[in-house]
Amino acid sequence: MTAPHKSGIQTTRRGVLGLLGAGSVASCTPVMQSLSSAVDAPSGRFLHGIASGDPRADSVLLWTRVTPDAPDEAVDVSWELDTDPAFTDPRRGTAQARPARDHCVKVVVDGLEPGTDYHYRFATADAQSATGQTKTLPADDVRSARFAVVSCSNWEHGYFNVYDLVARHAQERPYDALIHLGDYYYEYGAQVYDAPNTPGERVHVPATEIVSLADYRTRHAQYRSDPNLQAATAAMPLIALWDDHETANDSWRGGAENHDAGEGAWEARTEAALQAYWDWMPVREVSDRESFWREYRFGDLLSLVAVETRLTARAEPLIVEEYLDDIVADADGFKANVLGDGSRDMLGAEQQGFIVDTFAQSKRDGVAWRMMANQVILGRIMTPDFGPYITREAVEAIEADWPGVHDFLTLSKYNMPMYPDSWDGYPAARERFFAALDSAGVNDLLVVTGDAHEFWANRLSTESGTPMGAEFVTSSVTSKTLVAYLGEATADHNLLLTRENEDARYYNAQPNGYIELEITPRRAEVSMWAVDRVSDRDYAAYRAAGFTVSKRRQDGKRSLRIGRPRGLNLAQRALFAGLG
Repeated sequence: MTAPHKSGIQTTRRGVLGLLGAGSVASCTPVMQSLSSAVDAPSGRFLHGIASGDPRADSVLLWTRVTPDAPDEAVDVSWELDTDPAFTDPRRGTAQARPARDHCVKVVVDGLEPGTDYHYRFATADAQSATGQTKTLPADDVRSARFAVVSCSNWEHGYFNVYDLVARHAQERPYDALIHLGDYYYEYGAQVYDAPNTPGERVHVPATEIVSLADYRTRHAQYRSDPNLQAATAAMPLIALWDDHETANDSWRGGAENHDAGEGAWEARTEAALQAYWDWMPVREVSDRESFWREYRFGDLLSLVAVETRLTARAEPLIVEEYLDDIVADADGFKANVLGDGSRDMLGAEQQGFIVDTFAQSKRDGVAWRMMANQVILGRIMTPDFGPYITREAVEAIEADWPGVHDFLTLSKYNMPMYPDSWDGYPAARERFFAALDSAGVNDLLVVTGDAHEFWANRLSTESGTPMGAEFVTSSVTSKTLVAYLGEATADHNLLLTRENEDARYYNAQPNGYIELEITPRRAEVSMWAVDRVSDRDYAAYRAAGFTVSKRRQDGKRSLRIGRPRGLNLAQRALFAGLG
């Protein structure tokens, strides 16, 4: 398909490879803001700060943790919540920080007003916490909603400058919620999953891989000691999902890549991980702990569904390299019979039914937008032949984390899933999901995704081309990006992968960062905010890219259009325009 670029260039996605060398030269120079993230965390009883989460129109959950004088001590705690930051007429209550819950306190305050800003704080007999801000969901006529979307924060990989940036932006223009798409912490032992230029003092505690309840609680405590995470979660309510590292890498319903028999039963490990999660996260607990999906309704503007794609129904991820001989002999047969096996599930029937029914009801109710908070990439991202492009030095760097990289490169010419752990590893499940949505008249799905440590803007469609919506993938808070492996060649790799995938509109695997999303009845504005480093507390922030999402009718379906790209360089713009 040929399409005019705004500069007048006639280009195709295949013809644009000649621009690869121009990407770094003809770049769009962003405006950089020099900043420094916080150093000091609170001291005293409230070492781990405060947070709120899982807002509803009439209630919100408040969270803190009290540091006791003795491990077996129960501590009385009081709380206050008021629309006035001076707490002139507060709601009050009491709770206890008990050893059984690792001295974490969770309070659901109900009877609140919709769409209202509240201030809250905790106190013990001898200490008072900082003051936090939270907000209930709005009802009825809603003109806008703003979100910060984050994912993948590895303590050892750097300072949480992205959380600092989120908190700063919230001070300038408040967000309605912080959406955390998972990998809130990592389970690895000290300096196991390494990254270049990491701060020497940021070493995982405990030093071993976390397996027991005590281990998971200790790791939560370490991450919650960070002042920038505390600032971001004190500034707005949290809507949290877990991904794999909250239990173990590449988890699925029956195990995980990073779990073996020597670490005990998988069920015992997940039970420990989820108990620590319920203790330490500002989320409402559910009776079936693995069935962690729910809706947030922002009046007539937005239905937001947070999904669970790890522990409930997911089949074991495929290790594509293990099928090397089969793929070389019959790649199409592998795709049809192994990769495309209809029994390989992702959501499960109950959760899929909930999502489809919820979005269908929102359409009947006249809600303008349907958004899914999702862990792993939903759009189709398949491999080009990487052989001519990946250097020996890059392969050696990747091999340290991924011994199968040589076989992967051999298989890349067969157009395999770039990320088999994502929805591309479950294409039949994705087609079932899309078919159910399409049957319900839902083709305007706006998806925000984490996991990949990179920015993406993807068109969503079925394999036959039926439009399903748009997806935006956020980069990581600190977890290392492809720059750790490819260095300066990362930009050209990004252009190559964009060129070879029709659904990809934009791809940037270079900086850490987060997505700012502002939704109004007619459009959604997406800003991909980046930081230039996480190896130092002094950093520069900039907007790497921006897009406008609008409603459009395509092939008789009411779907979404990604348009008005901002911040893209010449090659990126040419690829974007080449999609038509």
